[in-house]
Amino acid sequence: MGTLFPIRRLGRNNANLNTFDVLTAFDDLFTMDMPSRTHRSYNTTPRANVVKTDTGYGIELAAPGFSREEFVLAVEDGRLSIELGTEDSKDYEDKIQHREYRFQSFKRSFSLPENTSIEGIAARYEAGILYVDVPVEEKYVQKRTITVE
Repeated sequence: MGTLFPIRRLGRNNANLNTFDVLTAFDDLFTMDMPSRTHRSYNTTPRANVVKTDTGYGIELAAPGFSREEFVLAVEDGRLSIELGTEDSKDYEDKIQHREYRFQSFKRSFSLPENTSIEGIAARYEAGILYVDVPVEEKYVQKRTITVE
């Protein structure tokens, strides 16, 4: 079974998104994989956990302060995208005296395994976490003995 993982926009391993190399991933953890804390997208792009479940994978996206109607999830070309379009109003921006957080649009993409059951993907939003269930179909390996004639 393939694996589900986030598609990275930064870093050096974007060429082959369908493979996962533990050593390279470890190196990327300490290089360019994540934007710096001063980079604007670091503060506005929600972080996600991908967990293995009994039926496939689960994505847990930390996105507090939104409503479930604001999320748009789509599957296209083997990728799951999670998008949210929102901005603070100009009137609100003008009134801000000190800012420690902001609600801003974002888009995250995840590469799906080949055997993903697209029709079975489901999402729910609870306590500021978007949970996305990504079921995968089992590939049965059949054994066969071939007689040489």
